Amino acid sequence: MTKVVRFSPRADLSRMQSDFDHIFSNLFPTFGTESDNNEPVSWNPRIDVVETPDAYELAVDVPGVNKDEIQINLHEGVLSISGERVAREVGESDNVVRMERHTGRFYRSFSLPNKINSKKIEARFDNGVLIVTVPKLEETKPQKIKIS
Repeated sequence: MTKVVRFSPRADLSRMQSDFDHIFSNLFPTFGTESDNNEPVSWNPRIDVVETPDAYELAVDVPGVNKDEIQINLHEGVLSISGERVAREVGESDNVVRMERHTGRFYRSFSLPNKINSKKIEARFDNGVLIVTVPKLEETKPQKIKIS
């Protein structure tokens, strides 16, 4: 059976624009973006955000970044993580075959819910992964109610 499809150049152009946006976002993931203090950003680390009953946990992949080069700030409910990965020095006699790792400044920010305990936010660095734990306030944790 043959389907009759309405010709729509606008839809085709829109789909093509979306495909180009996808291609360029993969080639230049953060080119031209800026951090909260207007510094240029050259890459975005991948982040997992997991909500547990007690906290929100953010795991940030930052291999090759010294933990002393990472800044974590909380301001008006926005948690920001920034830093820099320095490029490897390449000598004149070295022949670079391929370089795929992003280097330069990075920046990520997240709006946090109001019901967090900002005084107990913790961060640890383990094998190139920064783990930030944002605990919830006691009153917002789910409660189990026993049926009698």
